[in-house]
Amino acid sequence: MTPHLTERRLAIVEAPSILGLKPTGVDRLPQALLENGLADRVGARHAGRVEPLPYSDERDAATGTLNARAIADWSPRLANAIGRVLDAGEFPLVLGGDCSILLGAMLALVDR
Repeated sequence: MTPHLTERRLAIVEAPSILGLKPTGVDRLPQALLENGLADRVGARHAGRVEPLPYSDERDAATGTLNARAIADWSPRLANAIGRVLDAGEFPLVLGGDCSILLGAMLALVDR
């Protein structure tokens, strides 16, 4: 039986991506939260940081999407980091960036 959330240790994965948005500073959110004591306050361990691929402000001609190839290449790397947390029996607390980080999280869950 899977332990209830309150019985599982939190593990923070930093995902400072702005690949699906634009440079607005949200990529600095994980570092700022950690520097201000988030991990200690919630009793979490730091499980790593998945650096995003370089940002481009050019949109894909066919879809109008920003950084589609970079998101597609980066998301499995994030999924692997989240998967390691899940495999350790911990609950991942993913600190991002923009909503493109959800793709990596969903990939990790689909694999399980």
